[in-house]
Formats: sequence, C-alpha cells, structure tokens
Amino acid sequence: MTETALLSPNGQQDTAGQGPVTRLFVATINGVVRLDRQTPNAPWAVTQEALGGNHMSALLHERNSGKLFAAGHGETGVWVSDDGTGTAWRRAATGIGNLNVYSLAGRGTGTDVVLFAGAEPASLYRSDDFGETWRELATLRAVPYNEKWNFPPPPHIAHVKSITIHPARPETLFACVEQGALLTSTDDGKSWRELDDYSRPDDPTYRDMHRIVLHPKFPAIAYLTTGVGTYRSEDGGETWRALTQRGSRLGYPDFIFLDPENPDVLIVAGAEKSPKEWPGDQTANSAVLKSVDGGKNWRELNTGLADRPGAGIEAMSRHTWPGGTTLSYATAAGEIYSSDDGGESWMPVARGLGAVSKGVHYRAFLPGAKEKGRRAYA
Repeated sequence: MTETALLSPNGQQDTAGQGPVTRLFVATINGVVRLDRQTPNAPWAVTQEALGGNHMSALLHERNSGKLFAAGHGETGVWVSDDGTGTAWRRAATGIGNLNVYSLAGRGTGTDVVLFAGAEPASLYRSDDFGETWRELATLRAVPYNEKWNFPPPPHIAHVKSITIHPARPETLFACVEQGALLTSTDDGKSWRELDDYSRPDDPTYRDMHRIVLHPKFPAIAYLTTGVGTYRSEDGGETWRALTQRGSRLGYPDFIFLDPENPDVLIVAGAEKSPKEWPGDQTANSAVLKSVDGGKNWRELNTGLADRPGAGIEAMSRHTWPGGTTLSYATAAGEIYSSDDGGESWMPVARGLGAVSKGVHYRAFLPGAKEKGRRAYA
C-alpha cells in the first residue's frame, strides 16, 4: 500500500496511514516533485516532476475525493491533480482574486468538504466544491489595524501564511497574517477578531505570525510559533506565555507538531536567526527540537545528521500510523531528510532538488547572497 506524505512551506503538514511513508510530494521553486520507495527500507528515487516553472508554496491531499491540490507564488494560483498521483494537473483558481497563494488547508466533516487558500495581499478564500470555484472571506481584511500589516522584503505586502481549523469546533478558524495579526473566527469566516495577548512592546518585528496548533484532545492548550519565539496558551489562544525568544536555539521557529495524546510533548523546527540575517554567513543554523514538559526544556533531534542544516528548514511534515511516526523536512538548498522513528534518527532522502522555499528565503543560500540579501530587505 502506498503511504503518502507532503512537504510544502505552508500546506498540509499531517497525514495518517497504515505504515511508514513510501511516497513523498515536494513543493519546490520549480514545480512539484514526487519521490517513491518500494518499501520503508528501500532507497528513494525521483519518479515524477510536474508544474515546472512555478514556485510552489503549498500542497494539500483531500482524503474524501483523493484529489491533490498545489498552490504557488506569483500568478500560479491553485492547481489540482484529480486522481491524487500528480501525473496530470489542471488549474482550479476560479474566483481567487489574489493568485499569489501562500497557504492551503482543508476541513472534512462527514460529506461536507471545505478548502481554504491564503494569499498575498493578505486575503482568504473558500471553496465548497473541491476547488472548482472560490469566494473570498473579505471580512478578514476588515479587522482593526490592518493598515499596519506588512512584510519585510519588498514589496512589503503581508500574506496569510497559515490556516488552522479548531479540532473540536470546525466552524472556528485561525489565520496567521505575516506580518500583522493572529486572527480567529467563530462563525466559519463571517467575522474575525484579533488575538494579541502574545504581543510585547520590545518585539523587534510587528506581530510576525507563523503557525498556531491546538491539541486534538485538549484544544484549550495551543501553541504559537512566531518570528520572535514560541508561545503556549491554556485557554485556546486568548492569553499566551512565552516559551522561547530571539537568542534561543530556535529564535525563529516555524513548524510545530503536538503528541496526539500528551499536550506537553511537542516538536518544533525552524532557524536560530531571522531570514534577514541568513545571507550574512549563508546559514540559518536550523534545528529540530523536542520538549516533553510543555516547552520548559528542549532536546535537539540530530542523530544521523552530519551537520546542522545550514539552509533554512522550509517544509516539514508528519505521517502517523499505528505504532509509529514518519517525520520529513526539506531545506532551501533542496535537501530532504526523513525519520521513521519520530525524529530520533534521520536519513537523507534526496539532495540537489529544486529549493523548497517560502517566498524569497532560498535566495539567502545562492552565490553572492550576502549583497543580494541586503537589497532584498531594503
């Protein structure tokens, strides 16, 4: 049986099946790459490349229909592979006004399936017909202080980086605007309000939101990754307590996974420094860390890695099966690593693929990046 996982900067991170991953779709700056292995112990091989010339940002596998969705930067919009194999694709962006799509998320409740796409300029779209048509949830752009939303690299336009659906109340949504706001809606996107208790006056960036995750069994416990550190909430996001900050081993955390049984066990991945600093010595000094006490203490998961990931970890996913977990990550240098024991040991999957990158992050690791990096954030 083929067990599929996805690697993309701002798409679906969690999948489930009956065994370790044997097929991996990767969103790169030059389309979608598929890798396969015959068995969990066999080597990986690139078996397919599609949508070349498009900088892909998000992947989503919709289980009810079996469709695979891909979204991308620039004017790429959203595409769909109807049989889920990635062999043939067609555009599925009717109604999306902002085609620079950063993020995808899906919600299935019975036979009711809803897809969400977050875009730049910061906006959110919804599809109720498996991506055939989309409509904007325009009230997201009407919350107070939206005029402050910004993004450091030119053209300094904010985007919806990630979309989260409440595990117990599916009509409650969360959207992380980078940079600008952590927003929530309790009426399925009809209205929105900001959750801003995490905000500190000494933060070097303005509300640099990455991801929010709520524990599936104890959804009052939530975690938030931001450009200045990781936070924990015990009231569903209304109030927050800082766990890490700039200067920590992961001063710029991004990806986060919670143990489905224990809300105090979590894995976080990201970089030591902010992307603005990466071009200087062409390293993000990335890492994967684990905590078993709710973020009080951390242990680096680096067995099997000859060196710490120099290029930024730009995508990460988790695939669970009865008794096991596959973790995979991809970097802005086109490297992919995977672990079939929940991150305790890693093995290389591929090197030399197209860079995996949210926006312009990959440019920090190109020749001449030091000078280009200064201009990128000017």
